[in-house]
Amino acid sequence: MAICPLINMKKSIIWVLLLGAGFSLFAQTNSNTSIFIPPISGISKNQGDNEVIATMLANEIKSRKGVLGNSLEKADYILYGTIAPYHEEEQYYHDYIYLNTRDPSNPVTVYTYNSLLQYSPNQVYIFQLILKNEKADEAMLLQNLLYHSIDDVYDFFPLLIYNIFSKINIKQTPSQGSETEDWRNKWLYLRASFDFPITFYFLKPDGLIAGTGIYNDSVSPMLVDQLDNKVVMLPALTLGVEIQLLNWLSVEPNVQAAWEYLNDEDFINLTAGLQLKFPLKFIRNIMLEPYGAVSYPVFSSSKNVFDSFPTLAFGGGFQLGMKGWKDTGSVFLDINYMYYYLGDAVMYNPYGELFPKPELIHYQRSVLGLGIGYKFGIINRK
Repeated sequence: MAICPLINMKKSIIWVLLLGAGFSLFAQTNSNTSIFIPPISGISKNQGDNEVIATMLANEIKSRKGVLGNSLEKADYILYGTIAPYHEEEQYYHDYIYLNTRDPSNPVTVYTYNSLLQYSPNQVYIFQLILKNEKADEAMLLQNLLYHSIDDVYDFFPLLIYNIFSKINIKQTPSQGSETEDWRNKWLYLRASFDFPITFYFLKPDGLIAGTGIYNDSVSPMLVDQLDNKVVMLPALTLGVEIQLLNWLSVEPNVQAAWEYLNDEDFINLTAGLQLKFPLKFIRNIMLEPYGAVSYPVFSSSKNVFDSFPTLAFGGGFQLGMKGWKDTGSVFLDINYMYYYLGDAVMYNPYGELFPKPELIHYQRSVLGLGIGYKFGIINRK
């Protein structure tokens, strides 16, 4: 049997082929078509490789909603597999006699894949997979894979199975739980999240003795007390609208209401924000969105804590999204950090008569945000 020229393919090319073409076949299963897999024959590198490959074949077919036949006689198609040591000079692999199709105008389709590493001392093996139309008693597809280890065979399995389903025109249906990727390809998402911002107030030396001391100079000797940084950890709620302008670019305006407690006073800070996101979709059922962000404080219910507040914050973070309910959107985790650049958080001195000076205490404000939420998607993107 003549082998067509070897095709050196990188693993990344295999997945590009699958993502670009294979998933377009997903639809309803033809439940009247069955495939039977006899035991894998031949001599493999390790004891048990034949059984492992047979199990992998069955699992791949079932995962695409293919029907596994129980016997050779009742099946529509047969998948014959064999393993053998390979030598270019002698070609020890098995050659099935029925590869000579009855119709010369419709020859057997042959694919040969080479997963070999150059200069490897390991023995080369060939895995041969033949698809036969049992009712017509004709071979339809021959696939050869040259490999060193069983891991190489596993890496090429999605491509081998895709070729089989394409040849017999059974449209593939992905297994339950991964029907489509529509959930991460929406034009619009309505976002709601429960957040736990950790707000840092870093003390600044303005007006303080030795950079940290508040004081009372109306008595002698002068009274001095030391201040420290403040950390506030209280919940918040964020609502937003994310617009996916391109497959790799989204923009999200949002608003966050955060509860704070400082100087014995409870209050709410309301902040408007804008996030520029870069969706990454290379992992199935996962979407990672790094983003840059800007935020602007628009309201605070505090009347007795701050004399003035910083006007603008810059930062960024990322969202890790996982497929949500029925492809409607995603559950996501959010981590971000925002630093307030323009101005200080200037607090009134809360220590009153004991340490009245300075009257105003300056802090640099920043926020580490942690959150969990849901994004509900509207209108699929092509």
